Amino acid sequence: MDIDNNQKPNKPKKYGIWAWVGAIYGPIIFWVLFVNLPKVEWKYVFESNKTRVARHHQKAKDIGLPGIPYWRNTGTGAVLYVNEEDIAYAMCGPDFSCSEKLNAKKGIHYLPVEGGAKRIKSNVIFALNSYWCDSYEINNSGKCRSGGWVNGSER
Repeated sequence: MDIDNNQKPNKPKKYGIWAWVGAIYGPIIFWVLFVNLPKVEWKYVFESNKTRVARHHQKAKDIGLPGIPYWRNTGTGAVLYVNEEDIAYAMCGPDFSCSEKLNAKKGIHYLPVEGGAKRIKSNVIFALNSYWCDSYEINNSGKCRSGGWVNGSER
């Protein structure tokens, strides 16, 4: 029995390595995206730094604060409030002492901090010889560094 030149012998079909990679990892990647993408706040994904700072200032005004709250680290309760003109305000209390007369008054009082604040990045300022990070962008415990919030222990 002769084989025609037009017919090819039956060979088992071979799959390349990328076909196997796609078959194994494709459904995993699809499932991760399917689960996580609905959780993203899409209206803020492509927001510029300028509009983010303006939105945070508006959020602080709506709450009744003198500016955006900035934290040094999660180990202390020290908070600075920085307004649009980069003037830093501190709330009278254990971290920032005020005059006896002001402490005797009822209510919450804010005093400007000497030297003000210097904006390093859109979410980091430098005031009182340390870095402070925008509290609206902090999700975990950690410390504020010049590059932004660093997650982890304060120790």
